[in-house]
Amino acid sequence: MSFSADWLALREPADRAARDPGLVAELAAWLAGRPARVTDLGCGTGASWRALAPALPPGTQWLMVDADPALLDRARRAAAGRPGLGFLRADLAEALETVLARPADIVTATALIDLASRDWLTRLGQAVPAGAAVYVALSYDGQESWTPPHPAEARALAAFHRHMRRNKGLGSGPALGPEAGAALAGMLAARGWRVRVAQSPWRLGPRDAALIAALADGAAAAVAETGALDPATLGHWHAARRAAREVRVGHCDILALPPG
Repeated sequence: MSFSADWLALREPADRAARDPGLVAELAAWLAGRPARVTDLGCGTGASWRALAPALPPGTQWLMVDADPALLDRARRAAAGRPGLGFLRADLAEALETVLARPADIVTATALIDLASRDWLTRLGQAVPAGAAVYVALSYDGQESWTPPHPAEARALAAFHRHMRRNKGLGSGPALGPEAGAALAGMLAARGWRVRVAQSPWRLGPRDAALIAALADGAAAAVAETGALDPATLGHWHAARRAAREVRVGHCDILALPPG
């Protein structure tokens, strides 16, 4: 499971604009000015670091973890000369507990957990270090609106969700997709973490035409694999999504602070 650097670059501005600022501020306040050790799961090209580092205390150390060496190399080159950054190539499907056995004050991930199965999320919830905060951003919640809407939108979105729940290689069994945020929040709350969830939707318009087109193309390819729409309807729905003037794609951010 990996994504292209071009796709990650295309979505990064929308992700940064969508992050809930209240949760970021609460995380920074919890640190109370002390430098932190951050483990960034599935770091890609380093978008989480670019978004969060300005809000965290000086001297904070980052460990960026990804299975894709090309993405890690992009992250390393983008951060060249910046102190306090480490990079680790690791397959989180197999090595999650090993990675989280390292000292950390914050465990973070962006647009990751909706690709995971329930057993992998259970492992994550159990492996988070006892005193660490968890900040997981931009998890897809299944809510979308495309304006103007196409008559086949509801059927197509349901098919997209079925496709999203196929195994993505992050744990055994189906991915949780839109259910992942609530599942992880419940698991951490059961361990005693103080959990807050905030909405962080993408709100896209004419200036985001390239991202809208990429979302339309990716969704059309997924829906085509399900066979839920006949080819003519699929084509018309795909074209309508590409021409959308306004798009809202729902996500949630989760902040879980440890007991005490």
